[in-house]
Amino acid sequence: MNAGEIAAAVRDMLTTTLLLMSPFLLAATVISLLVGMIQAGTRINDLTLSFVPRFVATLLVAYFAAAWAVAHLIFYIERSAAAAGMLGR
Repeated sequence: MNAGEIAAAVRDMLTTTLLLMSPFLLAATVISLLVGMIQAGTRINDLTLSFVPRFVATLLVAYFAAAWAVAHLIFYIERSAAAAGMLGR
């Protein structure tokens, strides 16, 4: 395995990781922004008010995106296993 193949494998791993994490991070960021705007408008500074909606949004995204994430992860593992199988030859 040469340096180019290793760099391609690392790039593929990082791309897959970012793709799998982006729905969760996007949901948490959007909810945090909305809650922050509401808190600024009403002058309510409660820590649970910012934590609970973000937690619920992340759980909802995990529920609705689980099948997509698992399918994408299985595809990545199959590709990686096939590439690793080619090394032994």
